[in-house]
Amino acid sequence: MKQYKSLKFLPLVFWGLVLLFLQAGLCTAQEIYTNKLGMRFVLIPAGSFTMGSPESEEGRQWNETQHRVVISNDFYMGEAEVTQGEWNRLVSPNPSSFKLGDTYPVDSVSWDQAIQFISFLNKWEGTNRYRLPTEAEWEYACRAGSTQAFAQGPITTFSCNDPEPALVDMAWYCYTSGLQGPARDFKPHPVKTRKPNKWGLYDMHGNVQEWVLDTCEWRNIWKAKVGVITDTYQDNIVDPLEKKGNHRIIRGGGWYQTGKYQRSAYRSYYKPFAKRNSLGFRIVRMK
Repeated sequence: MKQYKSLKFLPLVFWGLVLLFLQAGLCTAQEIYTNKLGMRFVLIPAGSFTMGSPESEEGRQWNETQHRVVISNDFYMGEAEVTQGEWNRLVSPNPSSFKLGDTYPVDSVSWDQAIQFISFLNKWEGTNRYRLPTEAEWEYACRAGSTQAFAQGPITTFSCNDPEPALVDMAWYCYTSGLQGPARDFKPHPVKTRKPNKWGLYDMHGNVQEWVLDTCEWRNIWKAKVGVITDTYQDNIVDPLEKKGNHRIIRGGGWYQTGKYQRSAYRSYYKPFAKRNSLGFRIVRMK
């Protein structure tokens, strides 16, 4: 009888253990949303993080001032960059300089064209939930909890001839995309062929650079400095989005660039009509 009574408590013990595992973060499977086009999106939880880079980080730029940012809502981030196959199923013609196949990221796409693709996708699905990520959302998702230069560790070299330990397994950059094999064959590569970050996102470092939603100024005549200039790098700012300026911000390094430009905090810009063979985009879906 005593043994029978103890069995009644087994379900409570079981669910107690499940709760402990969840609280300990041992259940790390990310929620995935797949849309009508077959694009996969990873659920990114709301939270706060330190955006920018410390002064001690090698390769740091003057406009990467560290500050606390709050992301107030969960959102879905594209698991990978928009591919040529996805582009071709919704929009034509394919603007890519490297027309290498459906699994390669679309390149040579302007900010304006990225916005048009998103408009078509929203219309096709009868929604308004798709958009480019904000600059803050992009860095938050790229870091996936990391406070170092890359999602998997610090920066140690600017060289294309030597491997960067934190990048070599997860990024197509100048060392992996052109110097390993075949030599000097610099080009983008199929998405999702390197390791993802801890949140299940691929190619946040490298492959193609990515447009984000924010605008920016590019020159400060009073400080005689050039680079991304926004009013959003303020402590405790919530869901920042810069809407001032004639340029558009890009994030993530390209397939031909060194580790300096692959850093999570690195910021650059182009005019919205600019096209480069190292420039693409990924999208988010609001929850």
